[in-house]
Order: sequence, then structure tokens, then C-alpha cells
Amino acid sequence: MLFNVRSSLQQKTYVQSRNALACKLVTFYPNNSAKNIDTHMASILLFDETSGMPIAIMDGEVITAMRTAAVSAIATKYLAEKKEVLAVLGSGVQARAHIEAFVKLFTIKKINIWNHRSNGAEQLAKHVSASFGIEVQVFADVESCVVEADVIIAATFSTEPILKECSMKPGVHINSVGAPRPQWQELSKELMNNSVVYVDSVVSATQESGDVIKSGAEIYGEIGQVVLGKKKAETTRRTVFKSLGLALEDAVSARLVFDIMEQKKQI
Repeated sequence: MLFNVRSSLQQKTYVQSRNALACKLVTFYPNNSAKNIDTHMASILLFDETSGMPIAIMDGEVITAMRTAAVSAIATKYLAEKKEVLAVLGSGVQARAHIEAFVKLFTIKKINIWNHRSNGAEQLAKHVSASFGIEVQVFADVESCVVEADVIIAATFSTEPILKECSMKPGVHINSVGAPRPQWQELSKELMNNSVVYVDSVVSATQESGDVIKSGAEIYGEIGQVVLGKKKAETTRRTVFKSLGLALEDAVSARLVFDIMEQKKQI
């Protein structure tokens, strides 16, 4: 029997400065979305860095969602001048994780939501309204959702662009965390080429991101270079941060969670 599944195994990653040695296991079942089940199933194995002995098995989905949203928040901190109106395209795990992170870190006054399935957008809007008491509006089309946004989150599994050239604020910042395959796109060629593009890794983006590969867009720099002051943080033009995730983010995040839990045991 054949299943529509993509599975992958990330190699062990060691971040010496954080004593983080980990391996992430991932399976991808795209049809799960129709069953109201996560499309990605992930586990993170954390090892003792001095012996290689396994010390924890963690829910990789939770850590992946949190670290992805955290990196988008860093990009937004540097690349978005205003952060009051947030537009979210998608309603899955990453959409929710980004909203929760951004509400905590920035002064978000309104959240606009669009999803290809309207019931998903409605459910997410109810969760946001009940949890944070922020004004939320659901839109039937992408263009209306993003027109007033200061920051846009694109978190979809789209194989064709869903965010195209349309009326947007001149300095809007876009975090694109979806469409993580060479054949997939969630941002149009025109939008990519008319924006200042940042990535988490040039090597990964030029091999794995359909948004980058299919558009042929020039990559201005990595977000880490912005943080280190080696690349300019453009805030007057439209910017795109294309995020694919780095293994070191998983390793460091897993170690952070483990250390916090160990500290709580000692209290």
C-alpha cells in the first residue's frame, strides 16, 4: 500500500556553546490536515554531550513551532518599523505559534486572518479573541487581509503562490515559513523580486525553498548577519524573511527546555 508521505531524518547537531547535542526525527503526512491531525510528526532526541548517552525524548512539534516563531520574531524586530497590525495567512500550528509569540513580544493591536479553508480561520480567530482579547478579523481573500498589515505571516502548505503583488504598505515585512519544498511556493515571483529578501541560511534557501529557487530572487543576506551588524536591516522597503529552519535551532531549544525542567526539579 502506498501512502502520501515524506519522511526525513536530520543528522545530529552539536552546539558547543550551549552543550546541545540533538537529533530530530520528522515524518510528513500532508493528508493529515483533512483529518484535523498535524501534518508533521516530530521527535527530538537529546544526548549528553560528554558521553552521547540519550537523556531525553521530546515532542519535536512543540519545539519546532516555538523556535520557528521565535526566529520570525527576531527578523520582525529588526526589519519591521511598525508592528501593530498583523496579517496571518494560514491557520495551522505555525500560524497559532506565531500569533502567540508576536502578541507577547510586540504591541499588536489587530490581527487579520485568512485561510484557504474558512472554518480554520474562524476557529483560530475565536482562539485568539478568547486568549488575548485583541481585535481579530477573518478575510475571504488574501488581498484584503494584507492591505493594512505592518507584518505578514505566511504559513501555508501551498504549492502555488497565494501572496502576490497587491496593495500593501511600502515598508511591510513578510515572514514566510511555509512551502518548504523546492517545488512549492507561497509567494509570487514578482513579489520576491520586488522585495529585499533575507533568509536563515543561503545554502538551505537556494536548495530547498521554491520561493527562492523558482523566483530567482537575489538574497540580500542572512538574518544572523543582520543581528551581528554585518548586513543592513532594511525598514523603508518591503522585506521578506524566508525561513526554513536550522538544525542548531532545534538543538539549542531542546537543551533550553531540558535545562529549565531540570532546574524546576531542584526547586
